[in-house]
Amino acid sequence: MIHLTLIIVDFLTGLLAAGAWALASAGGAIAAVVGGGFLGLSMVRRWRRKR
Repeated sequence: MIHLTLIIVDFLTGLLAAGAWALASAGGAIAAVVGGGFLGLSMVRRWRRKR
């Protein structure tokens, strides 16, 4: 019975770690998209001022 409990705990810990990794990856991707959008917008504004 102890082995089964350890397997379940190990499985849940793995799920928690995978969920945290997925959340961090998604957060990084979202931050990159938002940052890229702001950078692109500022570059377009600078380009319009020069013309």
